[in-house]
Amino acid sequence: MEPPPIGPRPASGQQDRIQFGWLARLVGRLMALYVRLVARTARFSGPPVTQRQMILAIWHESNLATAVAAYRLWQDNKAVVFSTRGFRGIVMNTMLEKIGSGVVTLPDPDAGRQAEAASLARMMARIGQSGWNLVIACDGPLGPHRVAKPGVLIVARESGLPVQPWALAVRPPLRLKGRWDGHLVPLPFGRIRVYEGRPMEVGPRDRLKPLLAELQAELDRVAQLADARMGE
Repeated sequence: MEPPPIGPRPASGQQDRIQFGWLARLVGRLMALYVRLVARTARFSGPPVTQRQMILAIWHESNLATAVAAYRLWQDNKAVVFSTRGFRGIVMNTMLEKIGSGVVTLPDPDAGRQAEAASLARMMARIGQSGWNLVIACDGPLGPHRVAKPGVLIVARESGLPVQPWALAVRPPLRLKGRWDGHLVPLPFGRIRVYEGRPMEVGPRDRLKPLLAELQAELDRVAQLADARMGE
C-alpha cells in the first residue's frame, strides 16, 4: 500500500540538488540492510506492543531503534515518518523507503514556519486517516533535547488518532557522540525492549498547552524506565 500523494519522493527529488546525493542514497540502502539485520538478530523483551493504528511519539534519539523495533514488532509495518532535507535527509529517506515506510520531508528552515507547520499537520492527518501509522520525534528535528513540541498533538487533533508514547532500551547502549540528541544505535545480536506509555486522546476542541505538559511528563517517564534498563 502506497501513502497518499505527498509530492515527489524526497530522496530522489533531492538527489540532483545535493552534492554526492548518489552517495547518500547508497548509505541509505546500506542502513536499510542494517535495520533488517538488527531486527532479525536482536532479542526483544517485554509485553507485546500495541498494534492499533496510532501516532507514535518518540524522542529523536530513538529514530533508528524505533525503525528496528517497528520493522520487527508491528504486524503491519505501515508507517509514515517526518525527515529533514540535505545529505542526511536523503540518507534517512532512502533507508525508510527501503524498509517500507513513507516519508514526508520537512520544509527548508527559511520557509514560512507557521504556515508550513499547519500545512504539514493537515497533510499528516490526511495520511493517518487513510490507514497509516505516523511516527513523530517530538523534540525533532533539531532539539532542544527531550523537550516536546506541540506538532504531534496538532496532528492528533486533526486526525483523531491516539498518541502512543514510546521509549526504547538498547543493550549494549551505544550512543553517537557529538550529536545534539546522543543518538541511540542498536547493534546486531543485542537486546531491545520497548516501553509504551499511556496513550493520549486529543479531542477537536482540547487545549494543547496542558496536553503538551502531559505528553512531556509521559515521555519523560518511559524514557527514565528505558535509561534505567540500559544502565543495569
